[in-house]
Amino acid sequence: MWNKRIILATMLVALVMMGSCSKKVVTPVVEVNQPTQQGTNEQVTSSNINHYYQADWNSFKSGGNAKIDAGGKSLSSSMQMRMQRGRCIYVSLRPMMGIEVAKMIIYGDSILLVDKLHKRYMLEKATLLTNGVPVTVDNLQDIFLGRAFELGKGSLTQDIKDDFTIEEMDGGKVKLRPREQFKGFDYNFVYDKQRNILSLDVTPTKAGASTYSVTYGDVKGTIAGKVATSLKVATKMSGRAFNLSLEYKDLKWNEDFTIDTAAPKKYTRVEGNDIMQLLGGGK
Repeated sequence: MWNKRIILATMLVALVMMGSCSKKVVTPVVEVNQPTQQGTNEQVTSSNINHYYQADWNSFKSGGNAKIDAGGKSLSSSMQMRMQRGRCIYVSLRPMMGIEVAKMIIYGDSILLVDKLHKRYMLEKATLLTNGVPVTVDNLQDIFLGRAFELGKGSLTQDIKDDFTIEEMDGGKVKLRPREQFKGFDYNFVYDKQRNILSLDVTPTKAGASTYSVTYGDVKGTIAGKVATSLKVATKMSGRAFNLSLEYKDLKWNEDFTIDTAAPKKYTRVEGNDIMQLLGGGK
């Protein structure tokens, strides 16, 4: 049976992905770096950056697998993912005979974590677990699917193309970098010469902070554009290496479905300030 801390750590990985999950973003209180002209090959025009636009979508469903390497353990589980564009993300872990043992739901500006094994849950504003970095639900969905975006705004489109720089790299690779970078870290997106996304790289600008990267693979063409059907998150939690791999199977788009965001009845609620109870099994 899975260790509870590992299960819930998996659910929190979306929040490790740089911050808040509020759909309606208030003007950020965090300081930002001034826009930069980095990149000697910078040519941000509709004739080239539009190669990296993706088709829009309304909903996404997928089965798949999750693998976690953390705390000296390697664990695997089947999973289900459901997303409604800009509204909600649902991830369900089902390691035993397809039975759901834990789930995470991000909706509006809230996050619900449910540990069914121990009948506990947490329901809090997502900003409680972040540092005010204005990542939206849309941004998180782009991370899961492998799409370039600008923090607090949205996916790379014609409307925000001038917010990005383009830099050619060795081997025909291309780096897309938002001009406005939030103080504390720098982030960019790397593509191969076929314009398939390779990685999202987050590099801290403060000494001692952990790097964070998402590497992508198995990019496939779909009715919603190119989607990376596998990804690997690499970072550190409490000073120890944490790796999460996801593989998507049976992708379905634009189907109607509902996601139940209600907190479970007769479960013990763990307050956000006591999150380690949920992760570590404290009383």
